Amino acid sequence: MAGLSRVGDALRFTHQNGGVLEAKYMESIDRLLAELKAEYQEKDKPAEIKTPPPLKAAQKAEPQALQTYQAPPPPKTKNSSPLYEGSLIAELKTEYEERDRAEELKRQQQVREEQRRQQQLLAQQRQKLTLAAQAWLKELEPLSEEGLWFEALAEKYPSRLEAAIDYLQALQGKNP
Repeated sequence: MAGLSRVGDALRFTHQNGGVLEAKYMESIDRLLAELKAEYQEKDKPAEIKTPPPLKAAQKAEPQALQTYQAPPPPKTKNSSPLYEGSLIAELKTEYEERDRAEELKRQQQVREEQRRQQQLLAQQRQKLTLAAQAWLKELEPLSEEGLWFEALAEKYPSRLEAAIDYLQALQGKNP
């Protein structure tokens, strides 16, 4: 059933290219479907019968008209009908689409989990920085050169704590 994997590859290629099936893949799919149909027909085909049919009066007069008799082809079975082949392709296409959707959902879930993990990490870092900024503010002497400079800086922030957090972040950026 190597043919089915080639059909699957063509369908996957088609799905990835927005549902447009190139002519070379259509020919390949048609050829593979014909091979599959031939396989099923060979399995269902009865053995050739070597006995001649009853002779009609006209045939009795002409002995060269006798040939080996072949049974008429069997009626089309469900497995060899175009509807079955179409449903097989549709089933394969649906299977690949479902697999693609499942992979996409899994990828989206991983992205959400990574974002959540990053947010938690940032929140933890912010919490540590806040504690360090509070401790730094307690030790800051307001009348020292650094204290006066910081008070001028803090006027541009909503709070002294926010100013201290930014200041400590800047210091950490310079001294990792």
